[in-house]
Amino acid sequence: MVSGGIRNEERSMRMAPDEQPGSGLPAKRPVKVSAGARAAFVRTGGKKFDELLNGGFPMRSKILVQGAAFIGKDLFLNQFVAEGIKNGAPAIVVLTQSTTSQVRKKIVEMDPALEEHEKLGLVSYIDCYTKTAGLIGKNPFAIYLEGLGDLSGLVSAIERFQQGYGKSFFYNRVVFDSLSSVIRMHGINPTLDFVNSLNAKMTAYNSTALFDLAGGIHAPNEINALESLMDGVVTLKEDRGKYLVSIKGLANVKSREWLEYSYNERYIDIKGIYSYSYIQ
Repeated sequence: MVSGGIRNEERSMRMAPDEQPGSGLPAKRPVKVSAGARAAFVRTGGKKFDELLNGGFPMRSKILVQGAAFIGKDLFLNQFVAEGIKNGAPAIVVLTQSTTSQVRKKIVEMDPALEEHEKLGLVSYIDCYTKTAGLIGKNPFAIYLEGLGDLSGLVSAIERFQQGYGKSFFYNRVVFDSLSSVIRMHGINPTLDFVNSLNAKMTAYNSTALFDLAGGIHAPNEINALESLMDGVVTLKEDRGKYLVSIKGLANVKSREWLEYSYNERYIDIKGIYSYSYIQ
């Protein structure tokens, strides 16, 4: 069984301890957790981020996470994955600019039991990068695609895991890293169609999704178009030596000001002490 239990706001279904899936999908004989109120929010993994969000991201929300490299954005995405699997909520990780092996090394910093959770069927990878880099993928819980040329095939691959999780879990998490690669290959309009198609699947399968977007390389009209398809936007930036975050678009956010955050290899969170409607 997954250690640490399953929080009320992240109720799922558990597998029996003797079930060991071999394809990244949940086992066929889940053991249901006792009935209770359905989850309203999905925790980010950062305590003060969750306080700011009044509990976390709303269930089934689609969030655009934008910002430059080397300011903790990847950590924010990986922490979201780790928070879920440590508490029994499965995750689908879509990779377009790094290998499964590279991302696993980062996630394991936050979840040392990652390999155990993979064997329990709590993590699935869709790797669109490894083969394009001329490498051979060997992770048994990953699907290795031939790049991003076939977007409909990518949607189908994501849905395959969502269908499997839907049989055994109340909800799942999806991290898409990154939409910038899709825009670079296909242009903005096909990317918008692709995201629209994905969003319909996210809602149908109770997925809460984070979409990465690189900062500083996209035209304002492209960013605005993508934001219009999302329920919320998390923007990270560096300003005069400080790391700042702003969250907009979600009704449950208690402050829309730029707030300072800090991060290390294992954790990212807002600095200061949370108090009522702001971080001070």
